Amino acid sequence: MSIQIPLRGLRATTLGGYLSALGLLRILASQHDPTTGLRWADDLPVLTGALSVEELTRWLVSSYQPSPIVSPWNAGAGFAGNGKSVEAERALAQIEGSHDPRLAILREAIAAGRKVVAEGRARGWAGESLWVKQHKQSVISLCRNIFPDEALPWIDVAAVLSGPDVYFNPVAGTGGNFGRQELSATYLQHLALVLGPEADHSRAAEWVSAALTGVEDVPYKRGAVGQFDPGRAGGVLASIWGEPDKQGFVNPWRTILTCEGLLLFASAAVRRNAAEPGAAWPFSVYATPIGHPTASAGETAKGEIWAPLWERPANLAELEQLFGEGRARWAGAQAKDGLLFALAISALGVDRNLAAFRRFVIVERLGQNPIAIRATDVPVALRDEHTLLAEPYVWLTRLRRKDKIAAGVAALLRQCDQALFAAITGSDTTAMSRFVTSFGRLHEAVARSGRLREDIAPYQPRQFRVWNPPTDTASHLELQLASALASLAETRTERSIPALRPLLTRVTRSRDRLVWADSPATGTELLGSTLAQALAQAHRQHLQTLKAAPGDTEPPTAEFPVGQTVALPILESFVDGECDDEVTADYLRGLMALGWTTSQPAPALHGRARNPVLSVLLPFFATDPFRLVSTWGADPVAFTTTLRPRPDWIARLIAAGPAGVLDDALLRLQLAGCRPMVGRPPDRAGALAAHHTNGTRLAAALLMRVRTRDRTTALSAVTATRPDKASPVTT
Repeated sequence: MSIQIPLRGLRATTLGGYLSALGLLRILASQHDPTTGLRWADDLPVLTGALSVEELTRWLVSSYQPSPIVSPWNAGAGFAGNGKSVEAERALAQIEGSHDPRLAILREAIAAGRKVVAEGRARGWAGESLWVKQHKQSVISLCRNIFPDEALPWIDVAAVLSGPDVYFNPVAGTGGNFGRQELSATYLQHLALVLGPEADHSRAAEWVSAALTGVEDVPYKRGAVGQFDPGRAGGVLASIWGEPDKQGFVNPWRTILTCEGLLLFASAAVRRNAAEPGAAWPFSVYATPIGHPTASAGETAKGEIWAPLWERPANLAELEQLFGEGRARWAGAQAKDGLLFALAISALGVDRNLAAFRRFVIVERLGQNPIAIRATDVPVALRDEHTLLAEPYVWLTRLRRKDKIAAGVAALLRQCDQALFAAITGSDTTAMSRFVTSFGRLHEAVARSGRLREDIAPYQPRQFRVWNPPTDTASHLELQLASALASLAETRTERSIPALRPLLTRVTRSRDRLVWADSPATGTELLGSTLAQALAQAHRQHLQTLKAAPGDTEPPTAEFPVGQTVALPILESFVDGECDDEVTADYLRGLMALGWTTSQPAPALHGRARNPVLSVLLPFFATDPFRLVSTWGADPVAFTTTLRPRPDWIARLIAAGPAGVLDDALLRLQLAGCRPMVGRPPDRAGALAAHHTNGTRLAAALLMRVRTRDRTTALSAVTATRPDKASPVTT
């Protein structure tokens, strides 16, 4: 019967806890019971096997055989023999002097390390020069040639050789060095405490129990904790002497198990598949300084570890396969940074048996001491955001590769990256909205940069995309307005490049592609303070381009043939100045640049009074004819009429307001058989005169598409007509 042991002392709240759980599974499965398994319940590792906690404690103290982890390429590993690393040299001597058969392989690795040092000195690398940077590659190559096979995994964890260069795994520091701490030396020192000739076995058993159960009622050793468990590393208030305490509280077994777990991170198939040696270790990538609360643009980050979590018990063979591949692929290539890794997860470019990844970012703080910061958890699931964000990411990557980007552009790029990361990982429901607005601002900032414009073309999406924002999205009125405007197009095949984009932003068409322009075609920048003016000018220019087709008896329709419609209450809210123009402009700029629209239900805005000025003019910008019944007179009369605006109406609205245009419109309604019920005696000083409508906002509103049903409703509100219910209604 399998026994399940929750390892409460090895929780994955820290990278050290995560690695320790892996290390325990690794040594148990390879040395005692190959059927031993490990699963994760959130951050709690659960061990499945044949041993109880008591039996497991006894086995570790009496039967565990340590893996050979030695680093003769580091000066602090104890092999120099110059007295500068006293504790490391003492630990080596203790292991070498032990006759415990469990340490036989480790003694063999130490002897091989001595041979490497002797060979290096024979080649003339005497004294300190043996450990200088230019000899690292040669010394590590010697280690690969001389070490026993059992000691090679540690080399693969610590370094990758690529020609004359050597690359270090961030999870193992600089070849096993963490500032002043040398990991292999710390490992040997802690082994000596629990397995060496002078070990206190009863205390060793207490340390094991504390590590497994999390009941920490036993005194720990003082020493360097390293990057894996920064919470135990002391700090300013950890010392009674009133200064930073450079030592922490260490359970030797945690260090030992952490080092054993590190061996699963040896480069294998990942090294063969990775495009660059620096990303050659399983689930290790270059750092992306975003996505965690303490992220800073100027902070030095060594790399990231994306620790996989799984919910069903996995044995050692399965985990060796998982870590040996380290599969995180996006767009046909291995992920090389944190953003790409998140995209790979969202596109299911990782193992399907995984539940999530826990991201640890290794940063340098307190001088040059690296620490592993837990950043975020990302569930393994196919996310709709991936489809939307994959293409913009490529454009952002081109921009990110440019040198000497202006501070303003760099800040906006960082905002885009932060929002993209949060959206793709699902960590913030507002992230997509922030990405849309940040991308629009960034694109316009690039458009104003003469140097960047020479190298970066405008973003041009390959196809039309629909974004489905949460139903509780803030500023939903503004988003609906922006989406409707961004969706306007002359044909369905051109929806990916909104018709208003060349009019409102610094791009223009050159055949089938977009190129930069010196200013928007309207001459007005799209800002919150100028939103209405820019839209009104865009409407004016759009009307100037309309031409009747040969043989047509009617003027061309003013309405764009393709695009989303705006509900009449939303349009009235815009005309009355009730919407936030800054938010609308931000959304519109981003949606146009991305080639997106939204799919969201119209908000309920019932009960508001009609704007009579908008109601008079709105019917003239319809595409379809109206099927109406005249209610003027004793007998209702059904009729059909087509209404078209004069070409100069928008310009007159912008220049002088609605008064003159309204007189013209009321006359045209009268001639079309729609008797006006406003603006005429005895209502001359009534609704129209009392309603102070801004002409520019009105001109902007009339640019938008509105359903024929809503235009008919508006027409019936100001004329003696009603919809002809016997006729089909065009929506």
